[in-house]
Amino acid sequence: MMLEFDCGGIPVCQPGTKRLIGFLTDRDIVIRSLARGMDPMQMTAQDVMTTDLHTVRPSDSVDTCIQTMQKYKVRRVPVTNDQGEIVGIVSQADLVRRAAMEQPELAEEVEEMLELVSEPKAAI
Repeated sequence: MMLEFDCGGIPVCQPGTKRLIGFLTDRDIVIRSLARGMDPMQMTAQDVMTTDLHTVRPSDSVDTCIQTMQKYKVRRVPVTNDQGEIVGIVSQADLVRRAAMEQPELAEEVEEMLELVSEPKAAI
């Protein structure tokens, strides 16, 4: 899914629901499987996902998102409703884009930086 959707993190929901039970990042896969000599192709999302979740609500401020990211040192914060169902994800890139929208003179520069940072590296 990460390859298909060109992303580094995927929410994991309780089967048949939108209730968030974990979050799986490319880093989780590397640290919790490859770095330990395990084959990630033989593991489940549950085996390597992060379960200590730090979320925000749809009504929370942008500042709350930033504080959550800083406090827990995460790059993405799931947004959940009162039932614990995922309704979105706020990423660092989202926050940078919003800042650029508020300061249009920086928008083009910020977009270029995000494209460069997000561009896949050439194979060695």
